Amino acid sequence: MNSFQAYDELKAILAQGKLAGSWLIQGPYGVGKTDLIQKFCSFLLTGNENSEFSVHPDLKWIEKDYTEEEKRDIIRTLQAGKALDEDIKRERKEEITIDDIRKGIQFLSLTSSQNRWRVLVIDTADDMNENAANALLKLLEEPPTGSVIFLLSHNPGKLLPTIRSRCRNIYINPLSKEEMKSFILGDYPEDQDINVLIELSCGSIGKYYKLKELDGLSYYQEIIHLLQEIPLNKVALLNFAEKVSKESTIYNLVTDILTFIIMKRIKEKAQKHENIDEYIDLWDHMLQRLKDTKTLYLDKKNVLVSLITQLGRLQ
Repeated sequence: MNSFQAYDELKAILAQGKLAGSWLIQGPYGVGKTDLIQKFCSFLLTGNENSEFSVHPDLKWIEKDYTEEEKRDIIRTLQAGKALDEDIKRERKEEITIDDIRKGIQFLSLTSSQNRWRVLVIDTADDMNENAANALLKLLEEPPTGSVIFLLSHNPGKLLPTIRSRCRNIYINPLSKEEMKSFILGDYPEDQDINVLIELSCGSIGKYYKLKELDGLSYYQEIIHLLQEIPLNKVALLNFAEKVSKESTIYNLVTDILTFIIMKRIKEKAQKHENIDEYIDLWDHMLQRLKDTKTLYLDKKNVLVSLITQLGRLQ
């Protein structure tokens, strides 16, 4: 189902008085999981369907990007009618920790401020470390009365099987090309690159807007140009990798594009009944290298050069 159908289903379950205490909302990045839960939480806690809803005394939203103190600072700034200072470099957490989960448990143990529900959202549950995941298990098994927990996940395979089994599941499907166009054309009615960007987005509105915002099409075209040159232009490749590796958001965007290119080639070769073993091996190698880049702090520039070089050899 898509996010709109999921919202209607949650409302129907709520109307029947059968809202479970623990939910796992699954689906690829950018298909609308966060918007879905924001909208449903708004309805659950206020009776209004306000998609901009994000702050409420009976809602706690746990994520890795900001510390609790940073989020409080942001909320206080916005409530005071002041603009956020984009130049302030806030510390980012690399994972959701056991302390975050303990605060969530403590939050749910309190009484609702308005005699309604208490809601805990973990966005995304994939970002929990092992201690945090284990601390969450008992809470999922016996959520306090009048509380509901939503776990958002791009990759539920990363979660403990016991976490998955203790939640009621909703899977949000990627949007079709027609659904993507109907959304996008409202914001970009004259987008000449819409078909290419939709293909790169793989059914994810979130990815589409990220590609648009970060000029992802130009990076895609640069990679394709590099791969078309035989032999590979090493100077151009080094310059490209140098440019991309300087900023993590661009680096992540480019690795997403590389993932798309490899998967596209695997599908094309499979349709022609050609050997895909080398591409599968490269796919596995790429995922491991990207993981090692985060955990072992490998040099991003060298990782990009290596991956694009290997992909070029498979032409």
